[in-house]
Amino acid sequence: MTSKKELGEPTSGSILLNAGNIWTHEYLDKVIELNHTHEDDGIQVKSLFGSISHLTPTARAADRIPFLEWVSIDRYVSKAREHGIAIRYTLNASCVGSIQDFKHDWNSKLKDDIKELHNIGVHEWTVTSALLMHELRDMFPNDFLEVSTIAEVDTPEDAERWKALGADGVNLATKVNRELGAIRDIVSTGIKVSILANEACLYRCPMRRDCYNFSSHDSLRGEEYFNFYPFRECNEVRMSDPIEWIKARMVLPSWLDFYVEQTGVSWFKIAYRTHPYEVAVPILGYYMNRVDPDNLVSLWPTIAQLGGTEEPAKRTFISTKKLAELGFLKNMSVLGERCSRFVCDVDCGYCREVYGKVAEKGS
Repeated sequence: MTSKKELGEPTSGSILLNAGNIWTHEYLDKVIELNHTHEDDGIQVKSLFGSISHLTPTARAADRIPFLEWVSIDRYVSKAREHGIAIRYTLNASCVGSIQDFKHDWNSKLKDDIKELHNIGVHEWTVTSALLMHELRDMFPNDFLEVSTIAEVDTPEDAERWKALGADGVNLATKVNRELGAIRDIVSTGIKVSILANEACLYRCPMRRDCYNFSSHDSLRGEEYFNFYPFRECNEVRMSDPIEWIKARMVLPSWLDFYVEQTGVSWFKIAYRTHPYEVAVPILGYYMNRVDPDNLVSLWPTIAQLGGTEEPAKRTFISTKKLAELGFLKNMSVLGERCSRFVCDVDCGYCREVYGKVAEKGS
């Protein structure tokens, strides 16, 4: 059994990845292979996060994640654990419904399914609901419980509140990914902090709550309602004004060591769990090699298919080489602290200035 006590503290300067889980043995074998390749490089995939379709509530609709029978889940979890990789199961629905419906679901099936997952070796969990945090801590005193980025934890007080509920770790609100002082303050609370690295959502997007709530209520994302809301609008905003790629709170692969040194964070979350092998593995490879792709857009697992739009990477090319030459990381480590207080293009025009220098012609 892998308890929170067995997770241990990372060695100085080490980087630990919590990568999306696509639940195929081909993928798991590749992760194991990458870990072997990088075992002396100070970077390892230590956990895979994800959930099973139609089994438990999660922040992804059932038609976007895989379904596995119990025996297949058991084999997968066992194989991962044999190679030192934990399964961090996501119970991260942004809304659990009415209290009456949740009680019925909990008593009739959900609690038993969670116990079964625990029995086969799942001892790490990511949640958004404080109620679920209570219930899981009561059930599993020694398991590792993490707060989802959906909960928007962005202050030390937020972290302390969740610690009091039983949380061991937190995925920070992505809006503070470039506010290094804020990150350091949260780290100082003693909670285990993780940063979602390849976050390309619109910075402070007003559709974010709808996006998670619709998915949490299992809206079928392959069907057209309200013009494929919010995915089409999300993509169209980005393609009409590609400066949004600069403003997005992505942490590039080449920045990981800087973040470890400057913030004390060792854990980074890499997202792509609703995508196939050929999308997931290249993104993970960039982060494990700590090397940026030529095009910044390549770090983002696309949602074009959900909105019926053109692939952003076919229209937009933002040179990561030019970003580095401009000293973007160093500058944003200072300027990022003021983003929450400023209005883009009114109080600050840095991102637009940078975009003009790093976008390839035609982007």
